[in-house]
Formats: sequence, structure tokens, C-alpha cells
Amino acid sequence: MSIFTQYSEQTLKQNTQAFLIVGVIIFVCALIGILGRPLFFLAILWPANAVMLGLFLRFEHLRNFGGWFGAFTGFMLADLVNGNYFLLTLFLTIANLLHPLVTLALIRLFKLDFKQYNKGLTFLFLFIISAFGGCLASPVFAVLTIPYVPNTFMSVDRIWTDFGMWWTGEILNVIVFLPIVLAIPEKSVFKKYFEELKLQPFQYQNAFPLFAVIGSVVLTHFFMGPGAIMFPIAALIWASLTYNLFFVAIINSIVCMTLYNSLTAYYITESPDAYLVTTISVRIGLLMLALGPLTLAIISLNRQKLYHQILYLANHDGLTTTLNRRFFYEESERAVTTIPSKQQAQSVTILLLDLDHFKKINDKYGHAVGDLVLQEFTNQVKTQIRSNDLFGRLGGEEFAILLKDLTLKQSIEIAQRICNIVYKTPVYLEDGSSLNVSVSIGLSYQTLPYCIPFQQLINRADNALYKAKEKGRNQLCLESNLQTR
Repeated sequence: MSIFTQYSEQTLKQNTQAFLIVGVIIFVCALIGILGRPLFFLAILWPANAVMLGLFLRFEHLRNFGGWFGAFTGFMLADLVNGNYFLLTLFLTIANLLHPLVTLALIRLFKLDFKQYNKGLTFLFLFIISAFGGCLASPVFAVLTIPYVPNTFMSVDRIWTDFGMWWTGEILNVIVFLPIVLAIPEKSVFKKYFEELKLQPFQYQNAFPLFAVIGSVVLTHFFMGPGAIMFPIAALIWASLTYNLFFVAIINSIVCMTLYNSLTAYYITESPDAYLVTTISVRIGLLMLALGPLTLAIISLNRQKLYHQILYLANHDGLTTTLNRRFFYEESERAVTTIPSKQQAQSVTILLLDLDHFKKINDKYGHAVGDLVLQEFTNQVKTQIRSNDLFGRLGGEEFAILLKDLTLKQSIEIAQRICNIVYKTPVYLEDGSSLNVSVSIGLSYQTLPYCIPFQQLINRADNALYKAKEKGRNQLCLESNLQTR
């Protein structure tokens, strides 16, 4: 089979898959909008365009001919199965497709990194491009064509009303549905979340913001009117400071759509004229209601990420990414604490490691090579210890490891493996040459709970390290009288 044939088959498979996925999703979303459409009016809820934009932004493999044709087919079928006329359906479908098409073109033109939607002002820029790009292109095309199509529901007499209804509806659907598609977590994130949920008991106070949102929405049904839009704002702000962006986007969507349907039903019941007069104002109000919590959630997320980054930099060595001296000592002190706890270690092993003749390496090859040696050394050590073991750089070429809940024999085996792998693994330099290094290790061991200062364990390991150096380096030495304890 030729490479061209393989490529053709792969392309056909990708297009077919995109056609089916996008076609089904758009068909369902369009059907929801059509079935909820008031008589003689545009749809109240139309998630299809925003969802389509989100799919094409989030999943690049769907953004091909098959995906676009699937969207076209989904729009057409959803309208035709509900008895609409073919020519009218065709023009409506073109208008709907213009939304993601124009928005994607503008994103490419302005080189907006939409994948970083949750950082800085990217989401706001994405929303503005969509609101004044695709959301505007769709109603412009619609009002210029659809009123003149046979069996149309749009009238030339109220063309500006239909334009405003379509445009504000598109913008509202973008702010309500696009963030959900963009913020759907990866499988690994879901898995990590459920693993953490198993380890940590549920904190009932975390549900308070959600209850507040539900209560505020219920309250709107007892005091229905334009002011009902503002009832959930405080609860939504509370939720945006408590939950992740995906959950906030879902809450936002449900609140906005619930309020929108309630207010729409209220005004249509009053009179169709009242609905037309107020609906654009209601949509703009809901748009502002939704935009605030989303923006606040993104700002809160960025602040949390920045805090964790600063905390990481404060606790880790910049060159080797191991724990720095201060943080290693703090974490080690917790491991040997005498406070009763189910998580308290039963034994601790301290390994002090010192790269042999490291000063000569710096003098002969330069500090850049010295830094490379330190990085390669730490990578080799990390392959021999567990993820919950503490590994820190105490300064220069001196490192320390704290092993918990191991026997003395297991600790010696790990230390000896480290010594062997460092000696047997050459460090390759940029010029193609290689450099062999070795490490001396001192070991101290203590069963717990036995009240002993951590610094004493370090001192015992340090004495053992000096023995290793005196005996010729590149070896492991245990602290004195360790076998008799």
C-alpha cells in the first residue's frame, strides 16, 4: 500500500468521524432550539452556533471538510424534519454557519491564542471577536436575504427588530454555551479530581454557594419582573470564587437559561408586543450577568495558578527542581514529628549525597557543564526513589534524601543503586564527548516514634558521608554503630 493511499484513507476516516460527531451534536442542538421557538418568532434558545464554534476551537481534528459538512447536514435535517421549507432552511443554515466561519477567520487574522482562553484577557478578546464578528455576520446575512425568501417568518416591516433579536440572541448563546465547551476538563483532570475526592472527605460548606444560587433563582419566580435578573448576582460571584471554571460555566448557563425562559414566558403571556419590546433588553442584562462571574472565575483561577507557581519557586531549587534547603528541612521535620498521627512515618532514612570532585569539573569544563551535571544527576536519582520521598539540594553539589517507612536493608539497596547508576551513566556534553561522575553517600537510619531532632539525623548522615570520602569516594557508608541499634 502506497503512502498516498494510506494518507487518503486516514483523511477519509478523519473526515467521516468529524462528519458524524459534529452532525449529530449540531442536529440535537438545533432541534432543541427549534422545538423551543415561540410561534412566529426567532428561537429563544439556540445553542448550536456557539457549540459548533466551541467544538472547532477545542478539537482541531473536527475542523475539516467532514466537520463543516456535518454541521451543514445537522442544521438542514433539524429544520426539515420539523416541516420547514427547503429554500428557507438553506438560507437559515448559511446564516448559522457564518457565525463560526467568520469568528474563526477573525481569530486567525488577529492571531489570538484561543487555547489560552483562561489566561489574562484572552477570553474577553475571544468574546468580543465573536460578538462583533460571527454573531454580527449571521443576522446581517439573515436580514438581507431571509425576508425575501418564500414562506419566510421574517418581515421587512420589523427588520431591525429581527436583526436585534438575532444578534443579541447569538451573543447570549455564546456567553452561555461556549465557555462550557472550552472548559470541559481532559480525562486526566477528571481522573485526578475523583482520586482526590476519594482521599479527602466531602466538605459540606463547599455546597453553600450552589444552594445560594438555587435559592436566588427560586426567588425570581415569586418576584417576577425585569429586576429578577439581578437576584442571583451575589450567589454567582460567591460560586465563581469557590468552584472551577467548568462548574461555574455550567451554573452560569443554567441560571441564565432559567431566567431567560421565565422572563420570556412572562412577557409573552402579557402580550407579544411586550415580549418584543423587552426581550433585547433582557438578553443584554443576562449577558452582563453571565460575563461577570465568568471573568471573576478566570481571574481567580489565574491568581491561584500564580500563587502555586510562586510557592513552587519559593520551595524548589531553580536549577535542579529539587526541594531547596529550607523546604526540605521543614518537610523532614514533619516526617519525624512525635505528634501521634495515622500518617506518621514508622521509620526514616537520611541519605546525604555529595558529587565527587565537582569543583574540578567546574574548573575544567566551566559552570555550564557543571549545571548540566547537576541536572543529569538529579534526574538519575529521581528514577531510583519514590514520588513521596523527599529529595532536596542543600547547597552546591550536596543533596539530601529522606526515605519513609523502609527497612534498613531496603534503604541501603536504594542508596547503593543510586551510587551505581550515577557512576555507570555518562553525562553527554554538547560537543559529543562524555563525562563520568560519581557520588559519595552517607546514611543514617532511625525508627519512630523516637524523640530525636532532625538535625541530629543529618549530622549522623554527614559523619557517614565523610567516611565515604575518606575511603576513596564513589561509595556508600553507614553511620557508626547502626547495625547494633
